[in-house]
Amino acid sequence: MLADVMQIPELLADLAVKDIKVWVEGDRLRCNAPAGALTAESSNQLRERKGEIIAFLNMATAAAQQQPAIIPLQSRGTRTPIYAVPGHIGAPFSFSDLSKHLGGDQPFYALQPSGFDGQSEPMERVEDIAEYFARQIVAYQPTGPYIIAGYCSGAATALELAKILRQRGAEVPCMALFGPLHPITFKELPRQLYFFANRTADSFLREIAKLPTFGARLRYFGRRLRNLGGHVGALVTPKEPVTTDPVLASRARLKSTAITALRRYTPTPYSGRVCIFLPNKAWMRSGAAPRQWLRVTPQAEFYFGPEDCNDSRMLEEPDAPAIAELYRQATRRAGRLM
Repeated sequence: MLADVMQIPELLADLAVKDIKVWVEGDRLRCNAPAGALTAESSNQLRERKGEIIAFLNMATAAAQQQPAIIPLQSRGTRTPIYAVPGHIGAPFSFSDLSKHLGGDQPFYALQPSGFDGQSEPMERVEDIAEYFARQIVAYQPTGPYIIAGYCSGAATALELAKILRQRGAEVPCMALFGPLHPITFKELPRQLYFFANRTADSFLREIAKLPTFGARLRYFGRRLRNLGGHVGALVTPKEPVTTDPVLASRARLKSTAITALRRYTPTPYSGRVCIFLPNKAWMRSGAAPRQWLRVTPQAEFYFGPEDCNDSRMLEEPDAPAIAELYRQATRRAGRLM
């Protein structure tokens, strides 16, 4: 599950704060901790999730030895490689489930933005982020073709990235946008509030349906209601939360900077092939403004997932197989492997 994969960095960061060192030797996971620092809970996590942690550390080591923005989720295969821009939280592993279901013959590289590692500074313009990714991609793979993908708010950067590569002579047979948020979503307050309310209501209904009793549902409703004001405030005026955790602080800053960059950005026309993959047809009325992309990509093709697809987690299990199949439909429509 993607949720588990995305928790691995947080687990390792928490151990590092306590001066607990974790590393890989061959197929073994090693750990060195000061006396009393390793709790029973952390020890169980290391033991039960050993395979996941080893895979994550090996992937991180491989990434550190190459271009820092290139995170290989699937490095083997004969098809045209996909280079994918994550959403505004910058998490490259948001594509893990999708890459798995696209199969072993589809190379897939997630793009990690500057600032995600907590060492570099986040960039304040979509155009600068795209230029950074373009340099990293060409350094890693000097010649195309490339498939450029973008998820959620990363769609704007994907658009700029595809334009840069094409302007420099590279072949980009397709740009794939997954659940794209048009920048206008963050520029118009009524639309932004509507999108937030729509997504919150969908999440609320999904979660409350899992609770066994009326009392449990009532308590859950109360907790959500208390948190609502803070969520709305953060949405309208993104701020960097106060935290002593350096990892969380850097991620919060990256998110805030990315949203600001998106608000400043205005898309311009793109003449290449564009495939827009939406979680379901209801997404057309979600406030994400998917039709706005037609103003700059008038020939864009739309593909829709199943009605019960969880729009906020469309690339995760259990919906990732359906979205992967939509992508395969798009490749077949193109008349050749991408």
